[in-house]
Amino acid sequence: MERSAVRRALLSGALSALSLSVSAQVRPVLTPSLPAMPSAASISAATIVGVPTIVTLVAAPALDGLVSGRLVFDGAPLAGPEPTAPASRVPAQRGDTLEFNGRILPTRMFSDKDRISASLIRAIDATRKTLDIAIYELAISEVHDALKRAKDRDVRVRIIIDQSHVFVEKQGQGRTAEVQALIDDGFDMKMLRGGDLHGIMHNKFAVFDGELLGTGSYNWARAADVQHYENALFLNEPARIASYQGYWDWMWAQAKPIDLNAPPARLVPGADGHGPDLPSAPQDAARPVTFNGVNLPAESFTPKGTAGLIASAVDVAREEVLVANFSFTNITLIDALKRAKKRGLKIRIVFDRYQYRFLKEMADMRDLGFDVRLSDGKGPGRGVMHNKFVVLDGRLVETGSFNWTMNGERNNYENAVFLDAPDDAAGYRAYFERIWARARPATDADHPAPAGPHALAEDFRPGQF
Repeated sequence: MERSAVRRALLSGALSALSLSVSAQVRPVLTPSLPAMPSAASISAATIVGVPTIVTLVAAPALDGLVSGRLVFDGAPLAGPEPTAPASRVPAQRGDTLEFNGRILPTRMFSDKDRISASLIRAIDATRKTLDIAIYELAISEVHDALKRAKDRDVRVRIIIDQSHVFVEKQGQGRTAEVQALIDDGFDMKMLRGGDLHGIMHNKFAVFDGELLGTGSYNWARAADVQHYENALFLNEPARIASYQGYWDWMWAQAKPIDLNAPPARLVPGADGHGPDLPSAPQDAARPVTFNGVNLPAESFTPKGTAGLIASAVDVAREEVLVANFSFTNITLIDALKRAKKRGLKIRIVFDRYQYRFLKEMADMRDLGFDVRLSDGKGPGRGVMHNKFVVLDGRLVETGSFNWTMNGERNNYENAVFLDAPDDAAGYRAYFERIWARARPATDADHPAPAGPHALAEDFRPGQF
């Protein structure tokens, strides 16, 4: 029998063993490893690996590409990564420092011990040719001054900034002096807004000379240095940098020039109560990170590209899940943690105290029996636990700008990195333990009021996140 026929027969037999219902919906399939298909049937499998799953198959003419092992799972444990592992790869240590144009920079930074802006300024001052930046905000005068020095020595500096920090819609607030200075100084800068009504360009990363990447939870703002719990990274792997550069270029093509005399029209909800949708972010098809048999990319971008990958990693964790997240409303990730708890894993969660007071989904985690603590960052008062990372089995880290929210997945521009270097995992695990030790257990008194706000996390304390 021809090989493709055998594969079709095997797939047909596997599917017929399941209780399936085929919906009439026809939609394109978008994955990092497959092109968009003209049509598809959405098949609801009763149970796959113990949880309800949606399996999307392309129509018969394109079936050969899927039978080879690339089924598309939407929102289930197997979403995102390729199902087969590559040849065995031993993760290398990254070390505590790296060299960039003669400057020594830390590979990882944690705001309880490090002043992240100082390292950021050193990287900017070392840049010789190009600097491509995507930031939610700018509110550190010394960083603006470093950018101005770079521009004055003919470094090509290009900046994408969140639209709401150029045309500020919050009553009683205006753009920061540093953002105004970027405009006045004539920087090549564009603005980008997210999707729906509350989406934002929430990234905080930069590519220096095409040779260095800086990313993390750290907003380029004074409060992030002195009041918040944050994390940041410098990385110099060429493949990862190329992927970030491609994502930056994609955003730049969508971003709008800034004309202070022509503010953008305020979005008005459509008939469905929502604003415009966003296209899916480009993704790197490579899967160099292997965790407990599941292959993951080195990085992921939103809109629509990250939650399923994180969930797939949580679903194969065997011992421990440590979550430090500013905001948490994403159903895919909530369900993944529930499954991990059911498997008996040790799960500890640190949330930002202020967000916890407003978001029912976060309080529900304690009610479900999770070990939850709350943090004020470096507080008390205005401090924030602004991290967005997870450490799995002490071996894998996911971190970046991506809050574990529905808004972060669907409507924001975000980035996440997957790290399996042993020293990265050890560093983030030690940082989690420091945050955990300083946080306090959540209590009934911390629960949000039943009639309180619900879900759009980044919108509660604008200008800080």
